[in-house]
Amino acid sequence: MNEPTVMAELLNRIGTFLGADWDAAVRRRAELCLIDSITCFSTGLGLKHFKPSAAVASSLFGNETASGGGSLTPSTVHTAYIYGQAANALDYDDTLLGHPGAPIVGAILAVGAKESLSMDRLLRGIAAGYEAHWVLAAAATPSRERAAVVRSVGVWDTVAASIGAAVSLGKGPEFLEILVGVALSHSLLPYTGKWYERPVPALKNNLGWAAAGAVMSLDLVQAGQTGVSNPLDGPAGMWRMAGSDQLDLTKTRKNLPAVSRVGFKHFPACWHLQEYLKALSSVLPQLDEGEEITTITVAGPIDVEKFCHQAISAPADVAFSLPATFSLLISNVEPGPRWDEVANDSPELRYKSRFAFHLSDERSITLETATGRMVMANVEASDPHDLANLGLDEKGVVAKHERLTDPQLRSALASALAGSHRRESELYQAVRRSIALAGADKHLDNPV
Repeated sequence: MNEPTVMAELLNRIGTFLGADWDAAVRRRAELCLIDSITCFSTGLGLKHFKPSAAVASSLFGNETASGGGSLTPSTVHTAYIYGQAANALDYDDTLLGHPGAPIVGAILAVGAKESLSMDRLLRGIAAGYEAHWVLAAAATPSRERAAVVRSVGVWDTVAASIGAAVSLGKGPEFLEILVGVALSHSLLPYTGKWYERPVPALKNNLGWAAAGAVMSLDLVQAGQTGVSNPLDGPAGMWRMAGSDQLDLTKTRKNLPAVSRVGFKHFPACWHLQEYLKALSSVLPQLDEGEEITTITVAGPIDVEKFCHQAISAPADVAFSLPATFSLLISNVEPGPRWDEVANDSPELRYKSRFAFHLSDERSITLETATGRMVMANVEASDPHDLANLGLDEKGVVAKHERLTDPQLRSALASALAGSHRRESELYQAVRRSIALAGADKHLDNPV
């Protein structure tokens, strides 16, 4: 029996979300993806280093007249771009072989606002987009040797987001196949190798452009445009463009859909830091009040060492620094926007200089106090193919949402999820209002 093509596998996997009925538990996970993404979007809009993106996008993409007449609202491309970029700005958004939520939810909300889509259509699109992202990214995962040179993180975002947006509109397989060929031409090349060099750029993931590219691809196909034929398969398939050295569909076959395996972050930091931060937060309560930590030792394999830089020369560095994030936790700085505001000489980062890395096959943290006491904890290694059990549970996602989301946006989302009297329009208006306000401030604190 011949192995199915990547396109056939993709269409088969997302077919569940095109039909009339779908699993209630999977739908709830899609809701949580939306809730957590809105949280990260709302938080990212207020970050200082996000201001240039908001101001430039407002001038570049422009606005359109609202259907009610008179007032101006962000255009569809503007909405997708700003949402995708803001949702990832704090590095607090969900993870599964990349950051699927920011571009997928951004594109779908932008299209949903334009077409007045129901919550059910939105959620179907989200679930399908995550599934598409998983199938493509997992199938094209490179070998360890190749991954040391280049990886496909980000390459699949535009394709997956365009598929999610198309499914939310109820488009069928024939349309989707054409769409993938157009979205390929709008996709980004990876530059993963540069992410860990300091300073980490504020625009470390161009997920806004990925979301905007998805919207443009969808509109082009609806206008009659065609793209690359047979884009995913064969020796010249998109997996080669993604920098991979192999294509293996068997890696994509999991019992649970992608939305059920995505990880929701406990902390605004790279996923590779999450288990270390969770271990630290579990041992800090063991210390007596006022007991001073004098030495912090992190043990782990060589790939952990790149997260142990102590110097913070740009805001995004914090999300990739165990010394900085450990110091913030020890200093009782609540996870959220304040983690993005600290400078290298901030008192909250005073514990950085007490940090040391120890090369080991075992992952652990050890704290030594001024009294000579040693407190140690082992650190789990996360499975990149299933992060749900290591991330926030439903209660945690909701608590994070209530703690960080703008009240008006939170209220609008709650009304939309309740599903009464087509309250989705309130959500669309709240998202667009937030984007318009972010772009209204043209002052750039650090003009280039």
